[in-house]
Amino acid sequence: MKIILCIVGLIALATALVLPEKRASSLDCLMCRCAVNVTDPSVDDKVHNAEDQFIADCKQKLSGIPFLEQECLNYAHAELDPIINELESGTAPEDVCRKLNQCPN
Repeated sequence: MKIILCIVGLIALATALVLPEKRASSLDCLMCRCAVNVTDPSVDDKVHNAEDQFIADCKQKLSGIPFLEQECLNYAHAELDPIINELESGTAPEDVCRKLNQCPN
């Protein structure tokens, strides 16, 4: 029994070391594009309102699935600042999500 557990543990460790990093999901891409659409016009005037606007828009698009509504909050807190920084630095809105590895190339 101990041998089987050791083998399973070694396989899990080897898999974790060999597999590539997590790729962005289509949900990440959708939320990133939503964030860019909401944030882009706001970058010059009211950046502080961008988070609230994104959360409302994201929840509206993903309404009906409770855990996805929570993902809107999590995404806003984790990813909105880098998106705003990219837009403020002059990155084109259509390139922001690819540059942040949220959408495939």
